[in-house]
Amino acid sequence: MPSLRFSLVGLPYTLAMIVSFINCCMAVAQPAAAKKSEFGLEKRVPWTTSRLTGAPQPPSPYLVERVFPSLSFNEPCEMVAIPGTNRLALIEVKGKIFTFENKPTDEKLTPDLFADVTQFDKNFFRVYGIAFHPQFTKNRYCYISYVLNGRTPEGSRVSRFKVTDTDPPKLDPKSEQTVITWLGGGHNGAHMHFGPDGMLYISTGDGGDSFPPDGHNTGQDVSDLLASILRIDVDQADEGKAYRIPADNPLVNTPNARGEIWAYGVRNPWKMCFDPADGSLWVGDVGWELWEMIYRIERGGNYGWSLMEGRQPVHRERQRGPSPILPPTVEHDHTEARSITGGYFSQTDRLPELRGAYVYGDYVTGKMWGVRHQNGKVTWKQELVDTPVQIVSFGLDHAGEVYIIDYAGTLLRLKENPRRGVNSDFPKTLSATGLFVDVAKHQPAAGVIPYSINSEPWADGTTAERFVALKDQTQLSTYKKTDVQMGWIKGEFEFPSDGVLVKTVSLEMEAGNPKSHRRLETQVLHYDVDTWKAYNYIWNDEQTDAILAPDESRDRTLSIRDKSSPNGQSQQTWHHASRTECILCHTTRAASIHGFRLPQLNREQDYASVRAPQLATLNHIGLFAEPLPANVDAWPNIHDAQADLDARARAYLHVNCAHCHRRGGGGSASFDVQFDIPFDTTRLNTRPTQGTFGIHGAQVVAPGDPYRSVLYYRLAKLGHGRMPQFGSNVVDAEGVKLIHDWIASLPPANDDPVHKTAERARNERAGLLKKALGSQDAAAAGKSLQSLLSSSGSALQLIAALDREPIARKIKDQAVELGNKVDDPLVRDLFERYLPEEQRVKRLGTVIRPDDILALPGNAARGKYLFLEAASVQCRNCHRVGIQGKEVGPDLTAIGKKLDRAKLLENILEPSKTIDPKYVTSLVETVDGRVLAGVLISRSDKGVLLRGADGKDTTIAAADVEQFATQQKSIMPELLLKEMTAAQVADLLEYLSSLK
Repeated sequence: MPSLRFSLVGLPYTLAMIVSFINCCMAVAQPAAAKKSEFGLEKRVPWTTSRLTGAPQPPSPYLVERVFPSLSFNEPCEMVAIPGTNRLALIEVKGKIFTFENKPTDEKLTPDLFADVTQFDKNFFRVYGIAFHPQFTKNRYCYISYVLNGRTPEGSRVSRFKVTDTDPPKLDPKSEQTVITWLGGGHNGAHMHFGPDGMLYISTGDGGDSFPPDGHNTGQDVSDLLASILRIDVDQADEGKAYRIPADNPLVNTPNARGEIWAYGVRNPWKMCFDPADGSLWVGDVGWELWEMIYRIERGGNYGWSLMEGRQPVHRERQRGPSPILPPTVEHDHTEARSITGGYFSQTDRLPELRGAYVYGDYVTGKMWGVRHQNGKVTWKQELVDTPVQIVSFGLDHAGEVYIIDYAGTLLRLKENPRRGVNSDFPKTLSATGLFVDVAKHQPAAGVIPYSINSEPWADGTTAERFVALKDQTQLSTYKKTDVQMGWIKGEFEFPSDGVLVKTVSLEMEAGNPKSHRRLETQVLHYDVDTWKAYNYIWNDEQTDAILAPDESRDRTLSIRDKSSPNGQSQQTWHHASRTECILCHTTRAASIHGFRLPQLNREQDYASVRAPQLATLNHIGLFAEPLPANVDAWPNIHDAQADLDARARAYLHVNCAHCHRRGGGGSASFDVQFDIPFDTTRLNTRPTQGTFGIHGAQVVAPGDPYRSVLYYRLAKLGHGRMPQFGSNVVDAEGVKLIHDWIASLPPANDDPVHKTAERARNERAGLLKKALGSQDAAAAGKSLQSLLSSSGSALQLIAALDREPIARKIKDQAVELGNKVDDPLVRDLFERYLPEEQRVKRLGTVIRPDDILALPGNAARGKYLFLEAASVQCRNCHRVGIQGKEVGPDLTAIGKKLDRAKLLENILEPSKTIDPKYVTSLVETVDGRVLAGVLISRSDKGVLLRGADGKDTTIAAADVEQFATQQKSIMPELLLKEMTAAQVADLLEYLSSLK
């Protein structure tokens, strides 16, 4: 099968990300007295007490039912109504087109062959679209889009044909006239619709594969036809063309632009339609790693690809097209959609509640939604049904009935669910699940089997107890599919319905005392028929039971007895994730289940007073339906200093990072850190695409140099840019040391131009470190420390020494104090972790909820003080109000006339969302290692003039410029409010909105 996230070359095709919650933590300690045995369990006991079935949410308001029961097709991909008839035309992607009468309940209906597109060209590959001319009954014109094999410049094409005036109708293959072509291969788009204006609208993809994203760098390039919605007049012809470019197309007069373009910046616009109510064009655009988009297309609209994937930055450094980027009308993250299929507006009276609603779905998850839009905003959005259907397309008949096309070959439609509003009896407490015979003692029920893993991911110092349970005597099968792009790897387990994986997370309430552990939550991963669902049961204070959490996150602040803290107490915040958050990292291609896998399970396990090989035991009791491989690898214990350094580091990266940072995993940085991937193919030793954080010569991993390695920097810090991005609020000091030592052990690349100069800089800083950290004189040490705190790269070298070198307490405290006072957050964020949590400022941080801020009353007078005088707020350094402030960014003197409080907050939180080109960020890296950023004032053969965020102009001579680049982001920093309180932001918004 061709390469996926999109191939078949153009079909929305990713296997579903399965929900997973089993990101396992520390193994349960094994009693010293446990004896070794061949098997830890003699026989398997059936699990008969399970009550985990169904789901806690109400049933869907709709169901799907099959129509045209006698018809079945081979990989259908499009269906349209034929004007002037009661017939529908259906395309099979491999080349045949059929017609049949629109009789949905007829059990004896047969299809008639309309055309065999495979005969049109010897290089035929796939057919994707069909459209009938608005005057079809008079001119008999039909338009078909199809694709040829290979990546040829004219491999995607739209051709016009004549249709016979017979019953059933037939296509005349000899009448073909090629209308328009574009690059074939990869994402083709290739959907067509005639608009209310009589023009033919055609979708084109970016012509590339899923990886790397936008490989042709065409998303913002309007000099070609790719990644666009085209609009042409097929009833007229310009010279040398089979069509005319309408004079009112938006880019007709734009230099070097293709006039056919109506909108651009789309990745793979798979299906589109027009709203019969207002004539607007709606497009479903298949996303890349994180988002799926629905766009209500505007004339000349730029939808961001590949600068953005929806609202997610992808290639910030690329040049933007000639118009501002517009946001999606509707977007879905990859927790609920993975390959969006645009639909139609339902017009049937059979489903009155959906009349006039846009109905669309997702190929991978089978979910369907309805949306209403009015006055520029979505006024209603609802999930209609969650189906097992591969929703490859939708069809619309003359009466406005929306049909669902299943890629498996059948046709369906929605019907009302007679059980809507009825909830299932899902256990609301842990004690009601049937997993434990004694919840308070955490004693599992018969048939619930404990297990442990080799390489534990970091989870803020918590430990975990894990269990697997299969209903009755059902077994685990192994997936036979070996195509890793499909999401499965040989040897992974296929669970039966209602199988579960369980993890109870605990934290010591007295640092260093394992007996003081307190259970925080029990995470349950439930395999419901054909998909994983994640639930969280939060333990009560009495530790007697746990309550099912709603689908929302919340934070809990815990008080820990800690002798190392000044008052004997410290605080730690534990984040109880929502069901949606839990699966952000567990994509299908990441194999969903990260702990219950062969290399992780290949170890000894404690079974009461007996220790035995875990895999052998599970195999002995019949948990597996097929024999296990003769040889199974075992990943190392990350904390075992005697184990191989490279293996430990690669295991650490796999369990903490590889669920996102792999092909298809969701991480926007294009590297792969799976354990078995050779380092040379990981793409780790490349320049980072998501920011260098002020590090000279930065690489994701710079072999031999941790202080040029953005991966090490991000693991070592708190705040914006910290990794792992989800599921952790505490820096793993031991893990950071491991990655430092691993990077340092890697042989430098021979073609690394920065290595020698970086080595000299490291040696110079080592001298400063020796002077500072070996000093007993605070004043003398302070001077050296200040020098080390001047950049993020040198600060990294300082914290590495703080973590491992013998240093006088007063000097270490001095370094931490100075580090937390640095104005530059790129440096300061490295030192915040050394402060007790309760001493850190209660700032908004990285998760900001706009509605909560907008609900607070603001004080304009306090806001004015914050803007014009407060040292902690930097707005005036870039913006003027009247005669006060600086002219780096836009003048805000009358900003309250343009933007209300909500829009002001949106612009502050997302400064690059709608950005004036003159305020994009330009970067200059100098030959001596400086990284300068600012607004470009001028650039010539003499040099570059930048205006920084501080309002100061800097001139860099041409001979000093090593590298120049622009980033499609505002010079205004993101997360500018991170260091402020919610009340302060409310005051600031009140002041700005008063500026009329």
